[in-house]
Amino acid sequence: MLDEKEFLGDYGIRSLSRAHLDDPVNFEWGGQNYRVQYVPAESDTGMFGGNSNWRGPVWFPMNAVIIRALSQLYLHYGDGFTVECPTGSGHQMNLKEVALEIGHRLIKTFLREEDGRRPVYGGVEKFQKDPNWKDLVLFFEYFHGDNGAGIGASHQTGWTGLVALMCELEAELGAQALKPEA
Repeated sequence: MLDEKEFLGDYGIRSLSRAHLDDPVNFEWGGQNYRVQYVPAESDTGMFGGNSNWRGPVWFPMNAVIIRALSQLYLHYGDGFTVECPTGSGHQMNLKEVALEIGHRLIKTFLREEDGRRPVYGGVEKFQKDPNWKDLVLFFEYFHGDNGAGIGASHQTGWTGLVALMCELEAELGAQALKPEA
């Protein structure tokens, strides 16, 4: 889960490992062959119902469940139990710190980066640059698994409001204060 080549993305935990981009899962069922491949945004097939957009994007509810589980495990194991985060980095974190790291990656989806662009708006220039829109942050249904761009509905997405909880947790648990740029 904490490997950036698999589930851990810059903007949260992906719903399917990125490793399946080059190595899709193939299986046979009912005499038919099926293939599940990592797709970071909208699915390229209707397999398994609808647009099958669960194949790689970042979903805030799933990330919230993971953060909650890590927090509960931290209460049991404490500071003495650490894991490498991200995998392969050599950096050890306790489970509270891992939960905060995932939460911070979710928060980054909405913050301006060094170039002044917000990942949530991807390549939509009106929302990136127009003074009437650039500071009106929309919540989306889910987010591109590689670049954080908002995807899906932007009008019925209460679960993405979980980002407020992530900000609160980060502040309460002593992480560095966020400093959104103007």
